[in-house]
Amino acid sequence: MMIERPKQAFALAEQRSEQEQQVLADLLLEEMHAEEQWEALFADPRSDTLLERMVAEALAEDEAGETEAITGDSIS
Repeated sequence: MMIERPKQAFALAEQRSEQEQQVLADLLLEEMHAEEQWEALFADPRSDTLLERMVAEALAEDEAGETEAITGDSIS
């Protein structure tokens, strides 16, 4: 059963050209596939170890002064 919001989006998509509908479908499928890949990666027990290592590396770089502060839309 589809909720109302996607129904509205698909109704609007139906009003577009065939080429635009194809692009929209490709984007949606790509996004859904990417989400499945992220879920699979995070479900892998090895991901915790990898994330912990990445956090440790990032903190070490920050402590060593190898990072730059981000403020608003600019990097300083």
